[in-house]
Amino acid sequence: MCPNVFQIAEILVAHAVQAHRGDIAIIAYYGSYAKGTASPTSDLDLFYIPTEAGRAGSLCCQFIIDGLPYDFWPVSWEFAESIANARSGRPWAVSASLIADAQVLYHRSPEELDRFLALQARIAELTQPACRAEMVERALDAFKDTLFQLGQMRCAAPDDVAGVLWAGQQFVNSAINCLALVNQTYFSKGWGANWPEVLRLAHRPDRLEELVEAILLSPDVDGILAAADRLAGDVRGILRTAQAALAEPGRPPDVFADFYFFVFEYRGKVLAACEREDVMVARCAAFQLQQEICQLMNKVDPGFYGTDWNLLGEYNGGYAQAGFPDLTEPAVQGDLVELARRVRRLDEGVRAWFERHSIALNILASEADLRRFLTQRDHG
Repeated sequence: MCPNVFQIAEILVAHAVQAHRGDIAIIAYYGSYAKGTASPTSDLDLFYIPTEAGRAGSLCCQFIIDGLPYDFWPVSWEFAESIANARSGRPWAVSASLIADAQVLYHRSPEELDRFLALQARIAELTQPACRAEMVERALDAFKDTLFQLGQMRCAAPDDVAGVLWAGQQFVNSAINCLALVNQTYFSKGWGANWPEVLRLAHRPDRLEELVEAILLSPDVDGILAAADRLAGDVRGILRTAQAALAEPGRPPDVFADFYFFVFEYRGKVLAACEREDVMVARCAAFQLQQEICQLMNKVDPGFYGTDWNLLGEYNGGYAQAGFPDLTEPAVQGDLVELARRVRRLDEGVRAWFERHSIALNILASEADLRRFLTQRDHG
């Protein structure tokens, strides 16, 4: 291990304190030196957190000395906090270590040191069972980027092979980040070097190593895309299992409170579009109405809201079990007469289901009813 790196760090800290004392809250280093795993060829990565009102842009610098690269760059409190909460837009799998494993070289005040240590504690908290639901939610959200990168691979194929390979690398990074989130962990090393940690994840595809090698190393574009499709499906399956495992059924009166107005509104939209033979509007309104009801029925049983992350077929079981008519078939076929008939049946079925489950429709007859309605809600 080269002893000079910390002498360089001392120079950087001394200059920062002398030239920008009031503008710097924290100076810290991260990476292999922070974790005690550095080799003689390891670089030293440092960052500083400016005070919220401070101006210290000139401190940011990158240079090489004695054959080693140094990076001294600013991290705002806002960005550090977003990393600590797994919401930075950067992959949690590798960005969390920046804060979690950092060693503080300088702090302007005890309060600012406590603020930084609280961010490290927050990262540790997100790895605990109590934050399982929160981290599964983060994984579901991150999967959208995985699908985007898969789309980029397909946009590049077949002519731009380099584009396929680059998007494939980004796709793998994103897929592994989803796995890190759902496993509530982060990696101590950067991409590539962290592969042993990736393969130790408890929740991972059975063929993860084989699929990643096919995506990153295969010369065959069709083979790359086939492996990417398989990996995306496998990761999505893991995320779906995690989502379902967190199910907590809701009481129908709580889940559907104040909801009948939406059924009434979209029933009207569908019927009006059918009457004027506007197939496009009728179809869109019908899909929206059925999808919204399916989302909420799925919260009643099995116990999680269907979201835009899920496919409709993954959360429409409660809707069908309740005996509600399918609107999508006549909507797709453009059969507006049948669609109008079914949406009226749906309205009747929803009313009856609400009555059986003691869910108020909130249909008011007069202004006096409205006043009583509002007063009852205040007292309730």
